[in-house]
Amino acid sequence: MTFDIWIDQAWTRHADEPAAVAAELESPAAPPDDAAVSALLRLSHHVHGAHLGHVVEGRAQLARLVALPAAGDGARAEVAVFDASLALTGGDEALLAPLTASPRARVQALAASNVCERDAARAATLLAQAVATVEAAALADADPAVRALAAAGHNIAAALEEQPALNDSERALMLRAATLSLAFWRRAGTWLHEERAHYRLAHSHLKAGDVATARRHAEACLAVVAANGDEALEAFYGHEVLGRVEAAAGDRPAHARALEVARAAFGRLSPEDQSWCRASLDGLAAALP
Repeated sequence: MTFDIWIDQAWTRHADEPAAVAAELESPAAPPDDAAVSALLRLSHHVHGAHLGHVVEGRAQLARLVALPAAGDGARAEVAVFDASLALTGGDEALLAPLTASPRARVQALAASNVCERDAARAATLLAQAVATVEAAALADADPAVRALAAAGHNIAAALEEQPALNDSERALMLRAATLSLAFWRRAGTWLHEERAHYRLAHSHLKAGDVATARRHAEACLAVVAANGDEALEAFYGHEVLGRVEAAAGDRPAHARALEVARAAFGRLSPEDQSWCRASLDGLAAALP
């Protein structure tokens, strides 16, 4: 099995089998180069920080991975951020002190993502600190910390949306994170990132029970898609979330219209994309029978 196939499969399995993936990272498929070692570090940090909450074990594994022969300057720079993030996840702020603004903000954003499902209040504080770090340093749009904040906002919102029920702190964090994701993707990303951030906001507001705001973001998502060539996959998911909003509103005709357009977009997808979009299409059809 090649390294690329192995790590793709590990990411596919990691949420359901975090302990097993963490064990496999002790003797991973041989990384061919520095970029591959960085990919291993990223996976290890996420599995130990967000899923297992194993700070000590995670930091030890990072040290072993960055010692692999293929590790280069890129991996050694990355491990400093991931190690500081795991330390901060566990409450140790000592490694923040020597960091300049960009890596500091990345560490704070990553730690916020790590703890969001276990401690929403602390995650909100860490996320606010990351924003403050970026703003105080007036970091450029191209700075990696801006992209890291955009991704962290998305990841936090998406993780909380999956929870069966949210308390007030979790709900507020989900909406704040999704809002920040849009703001920072507008700085760091492309139209694709922006429309997907609107998609995330639509789902987050739907989870929060705010159908009107969810509809506005679903429509904004579709407007960005339409302005950029109406790509089939993006159009499909835009109409999928709009249909779910209309189902939540109990608007049967509007749900039926969204379902019809989503089916048309589905028909334009490649067979491979259709295979993993089928469940979403079926779910939309069942949302308001």
